[in-house]
Amino acid sequence: MDQIRSYRLQGTRTFPQAVDEVDHCLREALESGARRVLIDIRELVGFAKPDVVARIGMIRRWADTAQGRLKMAIVSRAEIIDDERFGVVLAQSLGFDGNVFEFEEEARYWLEQSPGASEEHGARPALE
Repeated sequence: MDQIRSYRLQGTRTFPQAVDEVDHCLREALESGARRVLIDIRELVGFAKPDVVARIGMIRRWADTAQGRLKMAIVSRAEIIDDERFGVVLAQSLGFDGNVFEFEEEARYWLEQSPGASEEHGARPALE
């Protein structure tokens, strides 16, 4: 099984800056040939819980960057995570295998499980 590429982001950022920083991590992971990425944002502060519109833009951007070639787990503070997991559902509909967790152990376990459809088939799944 391939290695998990891990990033820990820290400091004060605006929401757009945080989205940019995660996007940079995704690009770096792709360039290094990684297929599984864990990004810990628990120590990123300075922005409120994103609303639905912000989440849509964030997930669309990351899905476009990942191009169906990455399985990504984000570890976040509980107060930032959407209870309905809207971003996770949207990511799946866009062919982006992403999930969010409160605890790193859970995120790693999820990443180590069977690969997403994009990894099994080598391409981005078609949108329905």
